[in-house]
Amino acid sequence: MNGLRQLNPLTWKHAHLIAWVIVCLSGGILATMLGYVRSPFGQADHQSMMFFAWLHYPMAYWPWFVFGAFVAGAGFYAADLLTGAR
Repeated sequence: MNGLRQLNPLTWKHAHLIAWVIVCLSGGILATMLGYVRSPFGQADHQSMMFFAWLHYPMAYWPWFVFGAFVAGAGFYAADLLTGAR
């Protein structure tokens, strides 16, 4: 029964949850930056001003953030399952 308890992220230690959140946020931020670079806004001149203009279109960056956070979080969870690092 203890093995099933460790599969549930809600029963992990506090430090392990914080690490998982940091990995998810980092993945989301990196994917968002990749989405910006691949967007037409990222190809234009005056990059800093175009980034803030791009932020006015949430549907342009939220899918990138969610996808990046999901992939990073799933990777962290899979690595945790394979190594038993809990």
